[in-house]
Parts: sequence; C-alpha cells; structure tokens
Amino acid sequence: MALTRWSVALALCTALLSVPSARAHAPAAHVLSVSKLSVHTGPSITATTTDFVGTAQPRIVKLLDSFDIATKLKQLAPGIVIIGRIYLQNQPMDGDPVARAEEWWGQVNKTLLQYRAVDYWEGYNEPNADAAAMPWYSAFETHRVSLLARAGLRAVIGCFSVGMPDVTTPSTIQAFYPAIDAAIAAGGILGLHEYCQPYMACEFDNSTGEGWLTGRYRKLYREYLTPTHRVIPLAITELGIDGGSTHAARTGGGWRDFMSASEYVRQLQWYDSLLRADNYTLGGTIFLMDDPFGWDSFLVDGDCANQLAAYMKP
Repeated sequence: MALTRWSVALALCTALLSVPSARAHAPAAHVLSVSKLSVHTGPSITATTTDFVGTAQPRIVKLLDSFDIATKLKQLAPGIVIIGRIYLQNQPMDGDPVARAEEWWGQVNKTLLQYRAVDYWEGYNEPNADAAAMPWYSAFETHRVSLLARAGLRAVIGCFSVGMPDVTTPSTIQAFYPAIDAAIAAGGILGLHEYCQPYMACEFDNSTGEGWLTGRYRKLYREYLTPTHRVIPLAITELGIDGGSTHAARTGGGWRDFMSASEYVRQLQWYDSLLRADNYTLGGTIFLMDDPFGWDSFLVDGDCANQLAAYMKP
C-alpha cells in the first residue's frame, strides 16, 4: 500500500510538472529606455521622429499641433507617454479666469477629444507667472483641469518658461497651490522649461545639486512641493541650449551656435543624470526635432539625433 501511494504521488507530481506554466510563457513586458530624455517635435513630423522613437524607445514625447502620429508612436514604443500642445496665437490673461478657461476649451476641445492617444494636454505656453499674475493663472489652470477631467482627459499645468516660477518668493509659489492640488486629484502633471547657455550646467551648483536654470525644478520641489506633500509628477517639456536663457547678452540661438553634436549629446547626458535621480520626473523633451519652423539652430537631426538615439537605446 505504501508503495502504491508513493507511485500515485510521483505520477501526480510528474503530471503537474509537465503542465506548461502560464508565467513561463507570458510575453515579456516591453522595455523602454532607462534614459528620461526625449524630444519635442515640430508641427510637421517626418521619419526622423518615428525612426528616433523606434530606436531610442523614449518614455515620453511631446507633440506640437501634429497628433495623427500619436497612435503610431505608441505602437513603436508601447508605454510611451505623449504630451500634446496646440499652438495658440493669443493667450489672454485678463478678465474672469474661469471664463477664459472655458474659451480655451471651446477653441481646442474637438481636437483633444479626437486624439485620445495623447496622455496629457498643455494649455497656455510660458504664461506670465509673476506675483501679480499667478493667482489669476492658478484659477485658470484649476478650471482647465476640471474641464479636461470631465472629458476623461488629463492636464499638464504650468508650462512656465526658463527661470520661472520665482522660487525666491513663497507667496508666488503658494498662489499656484490650488492648481497643483487640482491637477494631482485629476491625475495631471506639472510642466516646466529649462534651458541654459553656453552649456547645460551653467548656473548649476554641484555642492547643492540644484541650479538657477537647469536643475531649478529641484529648488521648487525641495523648498515647496515636497514639504507640503504636493509631489506632482513633473515633465520638463522644453529643454536644451538657448542663447537667450540667461541675463547675459544673447550670444547665439540653439545648441548649433555653441557646440558640436557630440558635445551637445554629452551635455544632455549630464542633464539626464539629474532627471533619473529624481523619481517624480517623467522625463524631459529636448527642443526640437522635425520642422524647426524658424528655430533651426535648435534642431536635433542627423548626427545629433543618431547619437542621442544610440545613447538612449534599451
């Protein structure tokens, strides 16, 4: 009897071991780049962008006015986060901010509802963010978040220009808290722009790990958002070399006026090291790839695009 029971148990174990494991045969999760760098595209997208996304597998990308490509980009890099911006000729910051947000929604809602592959939508680009304007803008963004949420969409709030908002004036930052709270509740993110010249680490303090232009976002989080439990996900939605980004006299335009493609990619890698060290950052989109629409000295193509993709490739 003991031998029979042993034989039955052995047969059962053998049968169980022979059953294919669902875990063993499950498809592997798609792997995106460990880099947090990516690109901000121009209004007309070519194979330069699709080739870059297919090779580099970025975590994030920003589209300007050209959203037909969004679904294809998600096929090329499953899991990629897409930010969309619609260019607005006018960005009024007067009158009732709620009414202005409704006007914005009336201008853009058909496009936003059409392109569901876009994950987050920007509103105003580089708005006035001084102490007098911030309460108005905060109310505008708060209502814009709610309009998007009602439609099942999510917002990128802020989109402040390089050197903004003013982290030296607490009341200015605190005035934007209602918009941040609304965005956090609705699954939105914060957008900032960071540039420097003549190199990416200008005005960066290695002793503190923060900067006044690049790495400035760390001051905002350390001094304000982290202590108040407002650690909203962050995207640097424009970044790079810009000859007009400091108080010094402009000495050029984009990176092409300052350095070689190889040197620019090396400096972008330095900036990537900042983003990768902070788990609240989704990534940063380099201005600009495809259709420079007048910003030719910023254009990332050719050797620069190839070297960047080679660095990012999983």
